[in-house]
Amino acid sequence: MVSFDLSELDAADESHFVAHTTEKVRWVWVYAGPGHPKTIEVSDRRAKKRLQEDRLKEQAVVNGKKWKADDMSVDDAKEEIVRIATERLLGWHLEDVNTGERLSESPTLDGRAFPFSEENARAFLREPRRVGVLNKALEWLGDEASFTPRSATPSGGTLSAPSNSTDTKKGAPAEIA
Repeated sequence: MVSFDLSELDAADESHFVAHTTEKVRWVWVYAGPGHPKTIEVSDRRAKKRLQEDRLKEQAVVNGKKWKADDMSVDDAKEEIVRIATERLLGWHLEDVNTGERLSESPTLDGRAFPFSEENARAFLREPRRVGVLNKALEWLGDEASFTPRSATPSGGTLSAPSNSTDTKKGAPAEIA
């Protein structure tokens, strides 16, 4: 009997994004995958917001009025981008580049320990000089391969994830400098 388990196609609950790598250490961010409760909560919140907006648009049309979207300031738009990059972030840690072993230390910022917290993540990405990390994180989050396990091809080879993503429990994180 041939075994063909479709659950192998399930997206991972967590995946690793490498925010920065040095000769010895990489900074790994752990993101919630599509089926993770945190991602489901985010998705539900976004869907409710879209549905409410659609209702308001329809109401305006029915009442013969023009619908006007809420004005968003530049600062609000920037904050929304940072929120998108951090709302599924579960944590971060340092790893030894050679062994992949998780290190007990936190990264430092300006000589002080910089442990994971949602506020630290937002503060880090709000800094305009770190737009490269923000853009890479957003790109990585938008790539479905970031949470899709590698699978076998019909010829027995394997399909690998793009270089800016990782498979979840089956390999080392990709590097982004």
